[in-house]
Amino acid sequence: MRQSERAEEWLLPTPAGWADWRWERSVEFRRGFPDIVRLPARRIVTDGTAVRACFPTIRRLVVHCLNGWGERLAACEALQGVSEIELACWYSDEDINALAASPHLSELQVLVLWLGRYREVGTDRALCLRAARANSWSKLRELILLDPRGGSDKLIKRYAREANKAAGRTLARYERGYPELFPLAPQFHHEFPVCGRLPNGRAAVAAPDCGLHLDGDTILTGMIVITFDATGAQTNEVLRVPLSPELANIKLRDISARARKYTDHLTQAIGFVPAFIRVKGFGIPGYGSGPNRDWSGRCLGLADDPENPTNMNDDPDPHGVGGFIYKDVRNVEFMIGHSAFANKRGRVHST
Repeated sequence: MRQSERAEEWLLPTPAGWADWRWERSVEFRRGFPDIVRLPARRIVTDGTAVRACFPTIRRLVVHCLNGWGERLAACEALQGVSEIELACWYSDEDINALAASPHLSELQVLVLWLGRYREVGTDRALCLRAARANSWSKLRELILLDPRGGSDKLIKRYAREANKAAGRTLARYERGYPELFPLAPQFHHEFPVCGRLPNGRAAVAAPDCGLHLDGDTILTGMIVITFDATGAQTNEVLRVPLSPELANIKLRDISARARKYTDHLTQAIGFVPAFIRVKGFGIPGYGSGPNRDWSGRCLGLADDPENPTNMNDDPDPHGVGGFIYKDVRNVEFMIGHSAFANKRGRVHST
């Protein structure tokens, strides 16, 4: 469960100044207890002991803005006893070297590295090998090599094999940050579009076919159904389904009370059945889906300034680049239409 304002009120006691860290931290819960805490490296260095004392159930510590803070973080006693760490950012070889020699990571079992570093920061191959050869985490059982873009699987799987060879045991594995196929719930965006399958099992998405009335209102004139092949790619086939007089010529803003009738009409007309599907993205005027990748070309792989982390959204943002895109990479968020975001269950949760 993601942190909410109400959850904030239940988190007592909290570290001193917790309310002032709004742009620096987040908490995820598991079975009612704090499970994952995200903080920039410098906040862990200055306040990590208080955080660990207040939230003793933390399983994973997600670190942002490590660049330039590796040596100080490695010396931080708050790391003692942490079983999982995710380095959700990009940093220099010196930073990973410092952590690899930390005296406080003897209990570490899972280490997640975000790959895709800029060349001037360092190579991903070197990062993986340094982590695999480290002596400070002798109990490590998983070295997860995460590809935030989700498009370099062959290369990173090769790095995993090399890391396992360097470690002398099976330790490293590839993990895709962004899915190849996006999940879509049967009815994920208000009333339309509706996702499902045709009688032959093919995935399909139904949306209204609209026209403009003289007074500017959008009028529902029919339904269109786009289809997908077995790989989840949209085909060129578009089915047009006429509507009965009862359902046609309705203002789009007034269809809420009749929404189920349109789905029933699709079932009767072409055998369409609402269902959860996975696709590579689709294009319908006014809708469409795909990753929120505005960040990919301008900041992915960027190492933050150690003293002034990159601000991506005009807010105080000490999470830096990794924190800015964490929700997209880890929660599998993608865009529906122009401003709505869907989660990994295929449901829109915010606009």
